[in-house]
Amino acid sequence: MIIACTAPGSRQIVASNGRFSLAADTMPPKGSGDGFRPHELLEAALASCMALTARQVADDRGLPLESIEVNVSLDRTKDETPVFRTNVTLTGPLADEDRALLLAALKRCPVRKTLAKTLVFDEVDAEQ
Repeated sequence: MIIACTAPGSRQIVASNGRFSLAADTMPPKGSGDGFRPHELLEAALASCMALTARQVADDRGLPLESIEVNVSLDRTKDETPVFRTNVTLTGPLADEDRALLLAALKRCPVRKTLAKTLVFDEVDAEQ
C-alpha cells in the first residue's frame, strides 16, 4: 500500500510505502515541478517491473545479462486508448535465443499484466 500526503507548505506530495519515499508534483503553474509527475510514476512502475523481471529470468537461467535499460513513455494523445511505448536495451554476450526469451519475459511482468486488464476503481471516501 502507498500513502501519499502533502508536504508541509508545498503542493508537493510525498508518497511512501512505510520504508521508502518519493516526491510527486505537477509542473507549474499548478505545481512546483519538484518531483515525479503522476503519469511518470505509472511509467516508472512498468519500466521497473520489466527490468526486474528480465534480471530475475536472466539470473534464474544463468544468462550473461550485464545490464538492462527499459525506457517507457505513456502516450495519452488519444483519450480512449493510452499507449505505453517501450524500448529495451539488453547488454551482455547474449545469444539471439536468450534475447528473445528475455523480451518475451518482459511481456509477462506483473505490472504489465495488471495494466492490461480492465481496471475498476471503488468510490473515494473522505475521512474526517
